[in-house]
Amino acid sequence: MDRNQKLEAKYGLFTAISMVIGQVIGSGIFFKVDDVLLATEGNILAGFLGFVIVGISVVFAGISMANYAELLPKDGGILSYVNYRFGETASFFVGWMYMSLFYPVLTAVLFTVSGIYIAHLLAEFMNFEPTFLHFTLIGFVNLLIFFVINIFRPRSSGIFQQMTTVLKVLPLILIASLGILSLFKGDVNQINSFSQVGNGLQSKSFILLVAASFIPISFAFDGWYIATQISSEIKNSRKNLPKALIIGTISVMFIYIAYYLGIVFRMSGSEIINLKDTYITEFARKFASNSGALLMQLFIIISVLGTSNGLLLATIRVPYQFANLEKSKKFLNLNKVDEKTKMPLNSAVFGTAAIVFYIILYYLTNTYPYFTERNFDISAIPIVFIYLVNGGLFVGLFQLFKKNVFPGNRFFKSAMAVIAVLGNIIVLFGTASAPNGIAYFGVNLLFILGGFLLMRKN
Repeated sequence: MDRNQKLEAKYGLFTAISMVIGQVIGSGIFFKVDDVLLATEGNILAGFLGFVIVGISVVFAGISMANYAELLPKDGGILSYVNYRFGETASFFVGWMYMSLFYPVLTAVLFTVSGIYIAHLLAEFMNFEPTFLHFTLIGFVNLLIFFVINIFRPRSSGIFQQMTTVLKVLPLILIASLGILSLFKGDVNQINSFSQVGNGLQSKSFILLVAASFIPISFAFDGWYIATQISSEIKNSRKNLPKALIIGTISVMFIYIAYYLGIVFRMSGSEIINLKDTYITEFARKFASNSGALLMQLFIIISVLGTSNGLLLATIRVPYQFANLEKSKKFLNLNKVDEKTKMPLNSAVFGTAAIVFYIILYYLTNTYPYFTERNFDISAIPIVFIYLVNGGLFVGLFQLFKKNVFPGNRFFKSAMAVIAVLGNIIVLFGTASAPNGIAYFGVNLLFILGGFLLMRKN
């Protein structure tokens, strides 16, 4: 590749932090709380412990990943980390999974979720019953709009990322404050407190209920590492990227736990499960009638679009990064940067086409009885993959610590990495023990094997 074809460093520290916080907050926390309580069979305490355990594991994961961010501040993010620690073959398969499964699946799910909330908002004013087809079509239109913005106005995309990060945090803080104030005032019903242990029909032990919550909670926390994908476009990334990872993950953990408490102190687990994704709208309606519900819907739509935009921002660059790996076959000029837009245009088109494919697949898995009867969730598949990759990177740190590659206190860094590894193991165990868990691992294995088709022979 021509050395002059470098992506321009145009994002500062605040945008990097916005990427971390914005990619986590904005979607999962809104539409996964009901899934958390469904997984725990209505056990509020189990859900709370799930948020604490996953949150702590994510914070220590961010601290540990900051070591790589400081050592390798440019070009490729996690792909560079894997290549540095485990070699070209390992980075090839990670790049392949990023391009073929991980990023396009998450982006497809998030744009469809934006369609869910927009459709329900429109239903407030129009006489129709939203269906998954509405969600899918609206999500597709949103995808096309943000694709154009990211290609022709990339700086505008960065500004939008910053704005949505601020806006999406406000309703979370408000909800957390309402719930906690209600607790201090004693205005919390007994059935909405931690004494509520479920619906009386629980079929699992308490430990397994906590473990079952890890899949939806992990999705809600996912995305903190996506800022590493634009590391070469962050100004002074050697310092700013590690700061963004640590500040962002800690902020998200406290916000999420407070938000969950705010919700469950005012709504019962069974009520949240029955309302599904619209529980947050009804929560707002309790406090501020229809006007509050409308305002909350607008906040959520902005939040989800901000997250979707950030994922798209990463997804359209992944084929470019994959094409520049030593082991990958070259095709479709994915490694070319367009002279006019200063963007990898072919890569962007390829990544967007993959997103469209998964939007269609997500529609099928949410409408065909074979998948709906089994509660099969394709959004869980990439979560399994990234925990495996991150876990491998954290384990790989120990050899680097022995070589004194990193500055600073080696014992402290090793302790942080140990906790990060343990957190990954706990989450993966919870995933494997959950319904469809083994199937999610199996799909990842099949995709990894498919990568051999695009591996270049020596």
